[in-house]
Amino acid sequence: MPSTFRQSLVRWSLRIVGGLVTMIVLALAGVYAVSQRKLTRTYDVPSHAIVVRNDSSSIARGAHLAQIRACVACHGQGFVGHVEMDNLLLGRLAGPNLTRGGRGADLTDADWERAVRHGVRRDGRPLLIMPALEHTGMSDEDLASIVAYVRSLPASPNKPPKTRAGPVIRAMYLGGKVPLISAEEIEHARPHPARVAAEPTARYGEYLVGMCKGCHGPNLSGGKIPGGPPEWKPAANITPGGIGHYKEEDFIRALRTGLRPDGSKIDPQMPWEVLGKMDDVELRALYAYLHSLQPRLYGNR
Repeated sequence: MPSTFRQSLVRWSLRIVGGLVTMIVLALAGVYAVSQRKLTRTYDVPSHAIVVRNDSSSIARGAHLAQIRACVACHGQGFVGHVEMDNLLLGRLAGPNLTRGGRGADLTDADWERAVRHGVRRDGRPLLIMPALEHTGMSDEDLASIVAYVRSLPASPNKPPKTRAGPVIRAMYLGGKVPLISAEEIEHARPHPARVAAEPTARYGEYLVGMCKGCHGPNLSGGKIPGGPPEWKPAANITPGGIGHYKEEDFIRALRTGLRPDGSKIDPQMPWEVLGKMDDVELRALYAYLHSLQPRLYGNR
């Protein structure tokens, strides 16, 4: 092969590679610019006062709710902060330290209400990957109990890194594949109940089931979990179309032991140990609600 031809081939190869690199850089810049505008927009959230009582029963109730609502999964035991995921391309999911030694020192009752039920900061900007959509229906009493509990915890100086959205998660977000901002999906003007009576009824189960919808979908029929890491398995169908053969005792036993009625193990990705901390009234209510639903085909989210 003549040297001039080889040199020409090398030049064209470099130009092609350079062009591809330029296109990738421009595409990433575009994804970042468009997503950043969405991530920094502000939301007008109506004020809603909660009354935080620091008595022992409120604190005990808050400790229970923090477990069964999986708050500790992101914020860590003791709410000292926790890094759930850290990936160069996907980003970082890190729950902040909410004790008095961390961010909790500055959070007012109003800040808590905006963050938990609206997914919004004090300045109106949205919180990233905060599952407020699952908690927006929480009662004033339950939310206030969680706040009372967290404020009762020992102060920790732990400083976890901040949550960040990587290029892949930003692109998936723009493509409608990842619900990165709960604030976009919440009806912020909706009323909030002052208190919800804890009874073994479908009505109370409907109140509790919100925290299941992040994985099992708004229709609870399962399927691939949006935005989950590649190794995550699809969520199960928990409508009667999927667990209709479960008796109440089977359902409670499964969430307490991690074993299905046939003796097989539930995948540890399913947080059965968290839900198993529910008391009998809560589990019976959840079962009653799930079995009141119309059966749905698997994967209908």
